Amino acid sequence: MTGKIGFREKLARRQQEINSLVCVGLDPLSEKIPEQCMERCNRYVCSAISFWIKEIIDATAPFASMFKPQRAHYESLRNGRDILQFIVNYIHYKYPEIPVFLDCKRGDIGRTQQRYRIAHFEIDGVDGMNFSPYMGSDCMEYLVDKGNNGRAIVGLCYTSNLAAREVQDIKLADGRHYWEFIADRTLNWAQKFEIVENAGLVMAAAHEYPKESGKIFSFHLSRGREIVGDKLWYLIPGVGAQKGFVEETVKTAYVGPGSIAINSSSGIIFASQGDDFAEAAAYEAKKLRDQIRRAGGNA
Repeated sequence: MTGKIGFREKLARRQQEINSLVCVGLDPLSEKIPEQCMERCNRYVCSAISFWIKEIIDATAPFASMFKPQRAHYESLRNGRDILQFIVNYIHYKYPEIPVFLDCKRGDIGRTQQRYRIAHFEIDGVDGMNFSPYMGSDCMEYLVDKGNNGRAIVGLCYTSNLAAREVQDIKLADGRHYWEFIADRTLNWAQKFEIVENAGLVMAAAHEYPKESGKIFSFHLSRGREIVGDKLWYLIPGVGAQKGFVEETVKTAYVGPGSIAINSSSGIIFASQGDDFAEAAAYEAKKLRDQIRRAGGNA
């Protein structure tokens, strides 16, 4: 955590400063490294990825309220942790006003979550991370450092992958969907562990559902707000390559600066593999920012 303010306040300040709700996902794939980066780095993959993502960061920073590296994309690389730490340190050094959120979806017993807390907050150096709530309150509790409760700890709730509907839409005996129960539980845990100010939910963008029905589904976003109000912020995946609907997402989820961050990963960093890769990424980030603004997402 850089500075003394909490994650959500830092996010809100950044969003107001640049009037953008865009989160830029930094999820490299070795097979998509632009040739220019490979040539510059003598075809050494790790160096090429570091250079590539650094250039993406510099190009998209004017439009980014948050950066979000996905840890599996680094774990799968030799020296991947070094690359990730280089990227996090670079953002903190050059763009200290932009929070860095690690997409890692950890969820385990207490002592293991403690190790993840050290690994990601203290070693990776990120400002926030997400977790899977399936193993209960331990998954959140043991990520909390009472000496530094300004970090963002965000629970998976309604995710953007189609297969999630098999599990998250299951109806409980009281009539609620499982994801509704999880939204309520996450808020209760955050209050119990005194981190509600920076806690959040992963909530997919509005999307076509059922598939190929032509119907836009955004109920989860409005229903989520009924459950948690504006107490929890939303990390919103599913736009860009996953074709989520920006206007409907903003209208049903946004309740002011710091309340949502709309992520696009592939749609931005893979916009081009040519020599214009950085410019293309900046163009896509700006385009998403402008779409969000037109939909009413003005910070």
